[in-house]
Amino acid sequence: MNTIVLLPLTRTNWPIMVRLARALKTHENGPVRPVIVLSNRLVKTLAADLGDDIECIEVRDFPGPSVATQGNARVTWMGVLIASLRAMAHSRWMVQLMCAYKTFQIGRQLKMARHLVRELQPRAIVVPGDRNTGFEPLILRAGRELGIVTIIPPTAISATLDGLFIARRQNKGHFVTNRPGFKRSFPNQWRHDPLSGEDLSFYGVATTYAYDRHHMLPFNPWVLGGGLSDRVMAESEDVKRRYVDLGVASDKILVTGHPDHDGLAASLRDKEATRLQLITKYGLDPAQKILVLCLPNWAEVGFRSWEWHWGVNEFLCRCATRLNCNILLSLHPSQNRERYSFLEERYPPLRILDERLATTLPAADIYFTGLSSSTVPWAVLAAVPTILADHYPEKDRIHFGLPGVIYVPESKDLEAAVARLVDDENYFQELRRQQQASGHFYGNPDGKAMTRILETLLTAQPRNDQERTIHAA
Repeated sequence: MNTIVLLPLTRTNWPIMVRLARALKTHENGPVRPVIVLSNRLVKTLAADLGDDIECIEVRDFPGPSVATQGNARVTWMGVLIASLRAMAHSRWMVQLMCAYKTFQIGRQLKMARHLVRELQPRAIVVPGDRNTGFEPLILRAGRELGIVTIIPPTAISATLDGLFIARRQNKGHFVTNRPGFKRSFPNQWRHDPLSGEDLSFYGVATTYAYDRHHMLPFNPWVLGGGLSDRVMAESEDVKRRYVDLGVASDKILVTGHPDHDGLAASLRDKEATRLQLITKYGLDPAQKILVLCLPNWAEVGFRSWEWHWGVNEFLCRCATRLNCNILLSLHPSQNRERYSFLEERYPPLRILDERLATTLPAADIYFTGLSSSTVPWAVLAAVPTILADHYPEKDRIHFGLPGVIYVPESKDLEAAVARLVDDENYFQELRRQQQASGHFYGNPDGKAMTRILETLLTAQPRNDQERTIHAA
């Protein structure tokens, strides 16, 4: 029986990995054994509600992939102690000791990853990326040594350089401005951040040295696909072009579409029926446009305090609910519905969606988001003009230039920008025409994305001996 190993790491890629596992298990081309590896506390918690239909294997707890510090944590004596120890760990006189310890620690963890891969003997290993920390680099390295193909599914779009800087500005362990030796040794592992004025490494200094020692360091960590993965699935030709421009080999990338494109395709085929269902369920005014609002998850990922988070997000709610339109709020997988439920009472007529965004967006008229979400290209495919708030100090203009997507750089102009889409029908229709003329460059909603993804996994071939020898040195 073919075994395929899947490694989810976050709330965002967890549901996609589970969908892949279930689809593999019931695939018509023969028995497949999908195995989900649980490597951090978050996914182990999520697995508690998974049921017995999918096989899971737990390994020891590894940290999640985020590099952000928890800026929203309460200040306690323990927090001060931890912060002091962290600062000490990154002082010059401790770096060599930390590098030695990290190298030893990762060496022991790598033995465990090799043992797991040897035991499972999978056809392929499916990972959310090839530049996260935690268990991901270990299983990538083990797969490479043992000739197992490692594949990145289309779970998210690689962030821009500015987007990657946001988290690293908050963690001094990534500051290498005054480390000329490090920068000479690892020229691909750091970039200059003009906003902070610092040179920032992708990983912390000790982690970089340890990964290099064990041949786990991505050649180009600043783009998804720049590491030890063998294949990268992309949701569109546009995403493939971006990755190639950032240094990923073109023949490493396969355009398959995103799993949620299939839901988008089904909703596009039954757009009027979906719209009627939304109007009936949420008590919407059929004579008004439907606006879908997506709030940034600043606090959930530790980028900002909760106080700041609610301030900017309630501003977006106020902008939307002062307009003459229906408002549906779509929450990110990391956002707890109970925490946001008060918004329905505070900002009528706003309603929180139960449905997934991919199945709802084609029935909407306007998409209004406060972050450069990977869902923005879905709005282009569905011909839904989009307003993107861009008034934050941090810039992540990954979708800048997409047809029908308007970035608003000043908060004072935001409400008027959305109001123009609501009230100016000629302007609204012109943006829709631009999106409709873009063809399939931003995705192909033909309902066959999952089929292409599964075929890639099921036809994966072992790495040849030459490649295995070169990279296991």
